[in-house]
Amino acid sequence: MESPDFQRHLADILNWHFSPDTGSPFWLSMRSQFDFDPVKDVRSLADLSLFPDISQLLREIAIEDLQPKGLADYRLAGIFESGGTTGTAKRVVAYEEWLEQVVSWRLEGFETSTDKTPKNTLAIIPTGPHIVGAINRRRARAFGGQCFTVDLDPRWVKKLIQAGNMEGARDYSDHLIDQAEPIIATQAIKYLIATPPLLEAIARRRSLAETLNSTLEMITWGGTHMDVDTLDYLKTMVFPDVPITASYGSTMILSETKARINQDYNGSPIFDSYAPYVILEVVDPESEKPVEYNGRGQVVMNHLSRFAFFPNIFERDTAVRLPTLGNCPGSSVSDVKPVARVSGKAVIEGVY
Repeated sequence: MESPDFQRHLADILNWHFSPDTGSPFWLSMRSQFDFDPVKDVRSLADLSLFPDISQLLREIAIEDLQPKGLADYRLAGIFESGGTTGTAKRVVAYEEWLEQVVSWRLEGFETSTDKTPKNTLAIIPTGPHIVGAINRRRARAFGGQCFTVDLDPRWVKKLIQAGNMEGARDYSDHLIDQAEPIIATQAIKYLIATPPLLEAIARRRSLAETLNSTLEMITWGGTHMDVDTLDYLKTMVFPDVPITASYGSTMILSETKARINQDYNGSPIFDSYAPYVILEVVDPESEKPVEYNGRGQVVMNHLSRFAFFPNIFERDTAVRLPTLGNCPGSSVSDVKPVARVSGKAVIEGVY
């Protein structure tokens, strides 16, 4: 039985997005196509499966149609795109107030600096149209420093891999680390954010890895999956003196999850979502019903806030289903891995 608090939250969100006064043109037009009433018939997380996965429509929809009328006076943080892993990029809109909430939640449990020493972040991750870049710029400021970035185009690497040019893909990874080295050599970098392939590229440069091991206060990885053996190698052999944490996110939820502190599942991080605004579930792709706890299934994401409504989105990942920490419905996830194909297209992770 879902808590009354979540039921109220869900009802409020549905009323907001399907009201002519506050909803977006997209959802108001979609309502007439449903054979159910979103406001009257959707009462639980399970009921969100009544909605079709609309993510494919976001490849072509005008961005103005996604903006709720009730947020006309709110400041936009930007227009963001998916990584293009399974085709043409999907586009979403994010608001400043939402990103501030996400960053505040992400930093719960971390101590931010109170002294005057610069504690800058180096983010070797996609920026540009990707929301992860916007989140990490705000995260860096909250940690008491600036955010240095590297010019990274993940879509180019995926093209190289799709063409079978693995040498070119590795050369591009080395090119990214070439850009990062002078930043590390000249700036007060205390926090590193990078994808697993780029952390491995750093590990191949022993002197650079040794420098970072002696200067960093934290490493956060994300963007692609990392197997347990690689994570253990990085923790014990490459960065034994630096705490390593992780995040797992998606453009479609306009945010990231965060890894539990000092708790894992068979060596892999456990990711919790920003409930009740972001709810994850892990389902059997055939029945679309949740798998048993500790079982593997496909990740389904739901964004349920005033800022956006993206229910029942089937992600390109599988994961192990675990209980959440709070009383919201849904699941936490661990051991995230890409599915082989989405909509008939091979999933290529590349560096992101």
